[in-house]
Amino acid sequence: MNPSDLTERLMAQARELQNKMAEAASKNAEQMRPYLQQSMATAGEMQRTLTEHAQKSAAINKEYADKALGHLSELMRIGAEAMRANADQARSMAQAMADHARRAYETASEASKKP
Repeated sequence: MNPSDLTERLMAQARELQNKMAEAASKNAEQMRPYLQQSMATAGEMQRTLTEHAQKSAAINKEYADKALGHLSELMRIGAEAMRANADQARSMAQAMADHARRAYETASEASKKP
């Protein structure tokens, strides 16, 4: 897979993750669980794509990939806690996950614009 294909796949995964987290943050605690699970699965896929991309990219893109991986790792850590939390805590954590999903998307988007 060439870098352009990896970037397109990464951006699609980032958009999907961002959309799922936004939807999860708007749901009540019981409705939130499937969205949190889906978001964590998408974040895991995105981590794998970013790792592959970082291995095949120039040093400048690796910096962005590493930064986005940091956001995804934090999202997954918060997601695991949110799955065990009460409703109010889960809602707050889902918002934090949505913020990290947005940051991961923005970082991936910045990287895709680099020459």
